[in-house]
Amino acid sequence: MFRYDYCLIGVIVLLTLLGLVTLYSASYLFALNQPDRFRSGFTPIGSNIAASIIMIVLFPVLALLKLDWLKNGYVIFALMAATALLNILPFFPFFQKANHRAGVDAMRWIVIRAGGREQSFQPSEVIKVVLPLYLAYILDKNKDRLNKFMYGPLPPAIWTGFFCFLVLRQSNFSEAVLIALTGFAICFISGIRFHWFIIALGALILAGFILIYSDPGGRWYHRMSSFGRQDLDPTNSGYQIRLSENAIKSGGFWGKGIGQGTVKTKTPEVHGDFVFASYAEESGFVGVLFYIFLLGIFAFLCYYTAWRSRVFFAQLLAFGLVTPIITQTLMNMAVVASVIPTTGVPLPFVSSGGSSLLMTLVSAALLVNLARKHILSESMGGQYAW
Repeated sequence: MFRYDYCLIGVIVLLTLLGLVTLYSASYLFALNQPDRFRSGFTPIGSNIAASIIMIVLFPVLALLKLDWLKNGYVIFALMAATALLNILPFFPFFQKANHRAGVDAMRWIVIRAGGREQSFQPSEVIKVVLPLYLAYILDKNKDRLNKFMYGPLPPAIWTGFFCFLVLRQSNFSEAVLIALTGFAICFISGIRFHWFIIALGALILAGFILIYSDPGGRWYHRMSSFGRQDLDPTNSGYQIRLSENAIKSGGFWGKGIGQGTVKTKTPEVHGDFVFASYAEESGFVGVLFYIFLLGIFAFLCYYTAWRSRVFFAQLLAFGLVTPIITQTLMNMAVVASVIPTTGVPLPFVSSGGSSLLMTLVSAALLVNLARKHILSESMGGQYAW
């Protein structure tokens, strides 16, 4: 039997290594020119290297974990409670940056001060793993009663809405939208009646409209209103978008070569949400195709696992873990190409941020686990699915 779980591991390793090389190329001059900013903590690539080292140990554990343990209700609700607590901590001054400006700066990180350094972690990233786990558990548990409001749409709506509320309070609108879309997608494939989605979608659109346009001076309104009006004024919010477009165009077919990009040096915070522009400039059209090819294999293998699995919980979990990664990637690439307004969503496997890479690799390890369990189940005639 073809062990496509080995193929999936290979793709994950390639995506991670490609991300580290791309991030280093995009950020080394940025860090070199700002020694004061990075002398007390990690450089942009430092946290990603740390996350990769952690996952060298953790990945095999998660890939071989007995999933019956994760399907336990006590474990699920313990994880949900811990995730909720982590996403409440950024609101307390003790866990904020020393120079945090109340009412101005976003509250997206838990900041820990140790040895004169500030290390941060973005707790909203944990939701992308724990929420699919909960939804897979509760929808599997209630699979014979999904058409009843109390057992079908209500439990997912409560927890998805609660997490979205916390992330919105952290001033992270795009992450909240991504979490809501993930919840929608998982519930949709579970078989919940379609009219509940129409109602929920209407409520979501209305809430988004109110949040964006009720505050004309806010960050979200400014991003929407400035979309499509880019110029090369560094004080204008379209500055990054215009430079990212120039970087992509200047890459041509073959690219300028790793480390040879020039437009990237002018792009503010290029190692973050706009790292794909640096990659496109240096690797060109061929490199972009290669990245999309790797991502396509990753998506195919994960969705194939979800489609072929005989266990409802595994189907929902595999779908719920891979969907945020693919959606987030497409959103980031669309922003860099100026197709949609700036979202602030990082590029999985690539953008600077140990929190993002760590939780992406946790999802990837669980997906390998699900693929492995499916292969074993097929070879044993479905007798040993877990």
